[in-house]
Amino acid sequence: MSLHKGQRVRTLTKTVGRQPRRGVVQRVEGDTVEVKWDDGHVSILSGGAIIPEHAAANN
Repeated sequence: MSLHKGQRVRTLTKTVGRQPRRGVVQRVEGDTVEVKWDDGHVSILSGGAIIPEHAAANN
């Protein structure tokens, strides 16, 4: 699953009932993705820690 700049994403959660963080992809470089979260914070992540919002609606 590829991510691109401007795409809405959410985190995968390990705890039942915990709300995922949601944000917008700011930059993609290989497997590294920079996300600006809805609360204003920015994270740089790699691996399968986030998925596109539209995929979340299908679960």
